[in-house]
Amino acid sequence: MSRWANFFNRPGIAALFHSISLGLVFLPEETFRSLKPLIGMSKEISEIEESVGADIVEALMNEGILVTDDFDDFGYLEEARQKLLKEITLELMYLLVTDHCNLRCGYCFEDSPVLIEPFNPVHMSVEIARDALDLFARMVARYGDPKKKKVIHLYGGEPLMNGGVVRFAVDYICGLKTRGILPSVCETAIVTNGTFLDDEMARFFSEKGVTVGVSIDGPHEMNNLYRKTKDGELDVFAAIMRALGLLKKYKAKVGLSVTLTSEAVQHFDKLLAFLTDEVGWVDGISLNILHFNPNIFLPPNYYSDAVRCQIAAFEKFRELGMYEDRMMRKAGAFINRQPIYADCGVIGNQLVIAPDGQIGVCQDFVKPRTYFRGSVIDKDSDPVAAGLFKEWERRSPFFMKDCLDCPAMGICGGGCPASAELKTGSRWNLDERACAHGKMTIEWLIWETYAQLIT
Repeated sequence: MSRWANFFNRPGIAALFHSISLGLVFLPEETFRSLKPLIGMSKEISEIEESVGADIVEALMNEGILVTDDFDDFGYLEEARQKLLKEITLELMYLLVTDHCNLRCGYCFEDSPVLIEPFNPVHMSVEIARDALDLFARMVARYGDPKKKKVIHLYGGEPLMNGGVVRFAVDYICGLKTRGILPSVCETAIVTNGTFLDDEMARFFSEKGVTVGVSIDGPHEMNNLYRKTKDGELDVFAAIMRALGLLKKYKAKVGLSVTLTSEAVQHFDKLLAFLTDEVGWVDGISLNILHFNPNIFLPPNYYSDAVRCQIAAFEKFRELGMYEDRMMRKAGAFINRQPIYADCGVIGNQLVIAPDGQIGVCQDFVKPRTYFRGSVIDKDSDPVAAGLFKEWERRSPFFMKDCLDCPAMGICGGGCPASAELKTGSRWNLDERACAHGKMTIEWLIWETYAQLIT
């Protein structure tokens, strides 16, 4: 058996899965029991065929699960690594138009990094926004893949606290696309808490084709438990629902970013009913497991329980024709047999531009400006050539020793390196949220495939 073969069993059936090629073969349990003693015995193929059947041996060899004695398993891994490294192209930018926010969400990951100096929020200027967008256009022309979609995320903090620069950036992006400086497939997106969205801005986003991601964590009590203003006077849930109503009115493209708090997991039926019955008209939903935050205590089984919620939601959304992003990423990789190298753009997929124009790899570190170097003000700046991503490009399960024996290696992506670093002190350690998600999801995908095959 290949070093990368994994076995899953249910009564009467065995699933053999290759964690790199994502090849999958189902065998009757009796056949698997006949095959297992032959593993590693240097048998001739004809002898194995005689025991379990030529068609089964052919299927196992085609999927890379059964290999010859001289097969180099680690050479196969290295080939996969190099192939995936070559596919890393620069396609995304996070334009942090402000690092200020009007909310004080109790679980916010932006408050996790330790700050040496007092934090003073900054609003991005129009000039910095223009220079950042010009830089992105140059970089994707140089390091992007013309066949891949480009995405510019207007981000924060709360980006609509700097609404003038948001409007400028959207118009400037449209101009760059019209002039052919940015490709026509370049998408503009914004992530907002919705509290500053008004009728005019909702119409503007719809007319300009901006995808609007709105943060909401469930019905009234569930949402407002963590999502609140510093003085606690604003009914945040009501403000979000008003914003969603405006976006629906103008038929904007809308996604929901839903954090699975402990309360959401505990009362998931209520959350699921809210998402399907009250806001089911949106274009997509992302159910997010909590990032590390030293101020949040999580129950012992939080991660596994949260993944069960994601899977249950995916099953329900599938029936209703709704899209859930977190599960769909892994399902897409599994179905298309295209391994996920990394779950995050820090490997070289993205640029992050701080409000003062500094260039970094990760928005989680914007407040302390960790891993930020260079500035968009420098018209000759080339952060890729300057080695911005050199320390990050191999932060993938395909290079991490602790991941090589995991059956989910090919669909996991390794989660969030920033969350791992903030919690453990090193980006190279495991993001335990991703471990739970990857392992539970791959097993669900395998047995869901089997269920589809027999029905």
